Amino acid sequence: MPYITFQEMSMVKITLDEESIDAIVQYIKTHKQEVRDVIKIIGEEALSVIKEKHMLKEGAELYREIQRAINYTYENDE
Repeated sequence: MPYITFQEMSMVKITLDEESIDAIVQYIKTHKQEVRDVIKIIGEEALSVIKEKHMLKEGAELYREIQRAINYTYENDE
């Protein structure tokens, strides 16, 4: 039976233990809900990472705009 172990935050080790592809397919067919749950968790985590990168980019752009506005204000006041 295949199993998944989480060794580190970003590394997943999948071990097949001499199982054939047919046995893995059969396992997936007989454990549909567990497979769906794993896929759902992976999908949610992937979306979280994408959203996080997007938010960091938006925050950096906003910071640059604020910095430019501050610099412009001080340059014109002098």
